[in-house]
Amino acid sequence: MRRKDFLIGMGGLVVGVPLGAVGARMSAPEPSPPPPATPPFQGQMSYAQAGEDLVVNFIFEQLKIEEKPYLDIGAYDPVYLSNSYLFYKQGQRGVLVEPNVAMCKKLRAVRPRDTVLEAGIGIGKKGEADYYVMSDASWSTFDRAEAEHMVKTTGGRVAIKEVRRMPLLDVNEVIAEHFAGRAPAFVSIDAEGWHFRILKSIDFKRFRPHVICIETLISGEHRAIAEIPAFMKANGYVARGGSFANTIFVDSRLLAPR
Repeated sequence: MRRKDFLIGMGGLVVGVPLGAVGARMSAPEPSPPPPATPPFQGQMSYAQAGEDLVVNFIFEQLKIEEKPYLDIGAYDPVYLSNSYLFYKQGQRGVLVEPNVAMCKKLRAVRPRDTVLEAGIGIGKKGEADYYVMSDASWSTFDRAEAEHMVKTTGGRVAIKEVRRMPLLDVNEVIAEHFAGRAPAFVSIDAEGWHFRILKSIDFKRFRPHVICIETLISGEHRAIAEIPAFMKANGYVARGGSFANTIFVDSRLLAPR
């Protein structure tokens, strides 16, 4: 007997309802309501900094996009803080750009289907640049001012460990070579200090990724890079999610009524 039916019966006896009436009510209980629908991706594991990968995955589901090749600029770790590992686990593949030599070895070992490029994404025609390896490797950068800013804002907790000369690649050439001339479905940009400059170097007339996740937070601060949303809007993208540190933009052409 369900607790609800038992309490109904007890209530009937207390007010003097005949036993037969109570039995009739107990023999025909009300049907249970259906369980609530489980929200999409409820309980799924996120590998990103603040669930950005689940947000991007939800967007792909809503847009019915099944093929999700990705370009992860500043990939860092193959799993930890990764915006693309969820898609790798789904059987997708992509290109990981990472100038930290030690992390590249780890990326190749854990994600053999992906292409790992041991380099950075450059600005203009520079073929190489100094890479500032920080004591916290996730904050390593090609931007000297950014490296010094991190040291200052953390009170020296994060320091410049070493400086290496590393090659730089053109983002449009990477896309053309590794994605058969088509834009990847998903682009993630986490390039400490060079986020906006890399974003501006993408030829949006030639390549239009479906979704772009980019760090919009100024390193070591709570302020955001205000110019990024305006730039994305001018290129036909709209913000459709994100977190404290990152913003996720979707190509508005995919959202137009059909």
